[in-house]
Amino acid sequence: MIPDFLEDELDNYSLEDFLNHIEKCKNCKEELTIQFLIDAGIQRLEDGSTFNLSDELQLTIGDAWQRLRMRKRLLKTAYFLQVIVFAELIAAFALSVALK
Repeated sequence: MIPDFLEDELDNYSLEDFLNHIEKCKNCKEELTIQFLIDAGIQRLEDGSTFNLSDELQLTIGDAWQRLRMRKRLLKTAYFLQVIVFAELIAAFALSVALK
């Protein structure tokens, strides 16, 4: 899942599972760090820019948690709106039956 995480291609459930797992699993966190260092480090070396990859990895993980929270809020909002639309449809149907 590490390459998918680094490419931001994990769905909400997989992302949450991944983030929770790397917080607890030292081996996977180390592997994530290595792959991040390789991917981001090579880019930085090619660009000639300075970098602190350890801080960047922590920012990437923090951003992933923030995106996950936002996605969950959006899903809850979408669900809430669907419930409202369904209730409005029921009310419209009830009114049309009552008016006949």
